[in-house]
Amino acid sequence: MTSSAAYTIQGQYPLVAILILVCLNLVPAQTAAQTVPVGDFRDDQFRLLQLLSDSTAEISYMNRPVSKESYQKVRRNLGYSDSWWASPDSTPKINISEDFTVGFYEPVLQATQNTKLPYGGNNGAAWYGRGINTEFQGGVYLTSDYLDISFRPHLIYTGNRDFEAPRFLPRDSEGNVRYVAPGILPEDTLDQRIDQPFRFGPDSYTTFDWGHSSIRFHHHGLELGISNEPLWWGPGVRYALVMSNNASGVPHGFLGSREPIELPWNIGHLQFRWIAAWPRDSKFFEDSISIHYEKKRFMNGLNLIYSPSFLPNFHIGTSRIIQQYIPDGGLKAADYFAIFRSFPNPDEKALNSARDASHYEDKNALNSVYFRWVLPESNAEIYGELYKESHNWNFRDFLMEPQHGRAYTFGVQKIIESNWIDFVKVNAEVNSLLPGRIDEVRPQTYYYTHKRIKQGHTNRGQLLGAAIGPGSESQFVSIEGYFKKGKLGIFAQRMVDNNHFHYEFNQRFYPGGGFKDQFHHRINLNLGLTGAYQVGSFLLDGRITWNKNFNYGRFDLGKPAFYTIEGHNVINMQYQLSVRYLF
Repeated sequence: MTSSAAYTIQGQYPLVAILILVCLNLVPAQTAAQTVPVGDFRDDQFRLLQLLSDSTAEISYMNRPVSKESYQKVRRNLGYSDSWWASPDSTPKINISEDFTVGFYEPVLQATQNTKLPYGGNNGAAWYGRGINTEFQGGVYLTSDYLDISFRPHLIYTGNRDFEAPRFLPRDSEGNVRYVAPGILPEDTLDQRIDQPFRFGPDSYTTFDWGHSSIRFHHHGLELGISNEPLWWGPGVRYALVMSNNASGVPHGFLGSREPIELPWNIGHLQFRWIAAWPRDSKFFEDSISIHYEKKRFMNGLNLIYSPSFLPNFHIGTSRIIQQYIPDGGLKAADYFAIFRSFPNPDEKALNSARDASHYEDKNALNSVYFRWVLPESNAEIYGELYKESHNWNFRDFLMEPQHGRAYTFGVQKIIESNWIDFVKVNAEVNSLLPGRIDEVRPQTYYYTHKRIKQGHTNRGQLLGAAIGPGSESQFVSIEGYFKKGKLGIFAQRMVDNNHFHYEFNQRFYPGGGFKDQFHHRINLNLGLTGAYQVGSFLLDGRITWNKNFNYGRFDLGKPAFYTIEGHNVINMQYQLSVRYLF
């Protein structure tokens, strides 16, 4: 077998060449436009306007960030409205030549306070510790017919005040708590399988992150470039299982569709993004683990979405991420195309071992399939995602145990007309990253963790997937009323924090049948109010959350139920206010 790159691309990965050729020949030319930052007000506005529109069938909203051209298309299809939620993005632009235009991102200043404990998610590079956390986002972009350069950094101050350390935290040789992920079991602790500090050091700190910054070349609806912007793959409103904005963006190169690509014979539209990325570690992971595990990582990913013309407003997609360490000799051509390779056959060691398969895999594979169905006549949508960590060994294995390593999301969103305000929006979403009972007959790993790829699915110490984390579940519902100058809403969430830990602890240390510790699950009950109001050129956005942590710290795990029920429940209040300047 030859080792040439040409053979590798043509012989093993024909889909790559086919995909690129199809795109180059089928997509129409588009005007230049930058992208809309994930999690930004304009990003949320896009989805809202799409539910109110009736002619954006080909735009899936599952490959974010979306282009400003797609955003403008949704706004045009909606028609005129003078309410704040439909306000146009009219930031000033300066023509510096016949070819280049400079524009501005709307500046946003935000403050978040947690009274007792860290709490928050989907914050990009920010981590909301106890105390005051302040952020600024804003910047400029340069655009032309073939080139876009965006500079929108994320500046953060984190108060990071001290709080009670939970049980099971690893300690150093002198007995001091280490700022790493809590342990799981004596022979295989979670801090050895993921870079997720429970606290980022003992002091306050500031962070400069490149945020939503990129350089992208584009032509005929395709784009190629380098970026630091967070990605969101999939249909989830509250959480995405593979890629989200829960962490700072991973520096990556990419090739993708700028707009939906029209396929031949009127069979539908295609969207995709193929990335080569380099996740980074937190300094606490590097300082606390031996130098053997300070290897640099490489991440290869593909997000692919098909929107059939025979079923308007329906979108189905798949995504895959492969993480590996960079070999001493550097990356080879095959590493950049690993995303297109088939799964390996079972390893004899894995099949005959009491350990999960990640002990024997050199790469960490994350996969998902998902759908989103927009129902414009009903101003509603339904969506879902099925995620698999690792993989089934072959088709027979898939038929026997398709639920191996699976997680899922299912949600609905509906806009209800109102006679006294503009409308009411209702969202309900269920997420589960809790393994099933497969581990009765087959070892399973924690989602987002890996025995060989020690940092897990993280970047700078935060999860790249769903913010609830490994082994957790969430049930979320929100109701928001929108009116001309603002909105007012309520939400409720039950979040089960790492229930996999709870079951593993009882299974390992209290073997046998009968009742065990059924009262000390780690549950968060989050109740809150949300609101927004436009005052002149300023948009004020606020949130108050009552965050009750049942059995915080797991101090009573394994003790009899009568020992304590309320003793270690902690109520944290989060107050959040942002100010955006609308040009």
